[in-house]
Amino acid sequence: MSDEIGFLRKHGVTLFLDVGANTGQTGELLRKGKWRGRIVSFEPIAQCFEKLARKAASDPNWQARHTAIGREDGTDRIGVSENFASSSLLEATPELIDIHAPVRYTRHEEIRVARLDTLFPDLARAEDVVHLKIDTQGFERFVIEGAGQALDRIFSVRMEVAVSVVYEGEMVVPEAITDMSRRGFVLVDAWPAWRHPETGEVLHFDLLFRRRGPGDLGA
Repeated sequence: MSDEIGFLRKHGVTLFLDVGANTGQTGELLRKGKWRGRIVSFEPIAQCFEKLARKAASDPNWQARHTAIGREDGTDRIGVSENFASSSLLEATPELIDIHAPVRYTRHEEIRVARLDTLFPDLARAEDVVHLKIDTQGFERFVIEGAGQALDRIFSVRMEVAVSVVYEGEMVVPEAITDMSRRGFVLVDAWPAWRHPETGEVLHFDLLFRRRGPGDLGA
């Protein structure tokens, strides 16, 4: 997170969109790192959102939204995992559950889903430099697909992406890099986000993209 905060400061980011906020861990880390820009955190699961909303309530520059972000506006059913953090709108594979049992869903919850493109006019000011963080347990593809014209206003994106499929229908690292390149972004950093608890091999990477500029390859 310290590297990401440095990136936010370097590029003058003023608005941080936190998609898949859980109980607000990212917002807390941003504030501990002395980043004082505006945060909008999105979390669909009621029990997690209650904790997120309490944290955000004491910070005038931190807003909590009780919704998932996806490809279409509407409702859906999310699998709520035993550990909450691994909850997803996609089905966890048996291989993933074998690796980490708390990923197993204990119930499903009806949630609201909104396209980022729908919400964006109410979130960003004309002068904002916007950073989008996506941590949605395999649902990253659908968040991006629902961003529409809003993506043209977003300067940078950080997303957690799997090396191999662990949620049914998710995109993996090579697909994510190709798709974001096609959308006008360049990969500028990557770091391990989750390792196999027994082998130590990387299962997920955090990928950091920024809008391609005149001096970049392929510009």
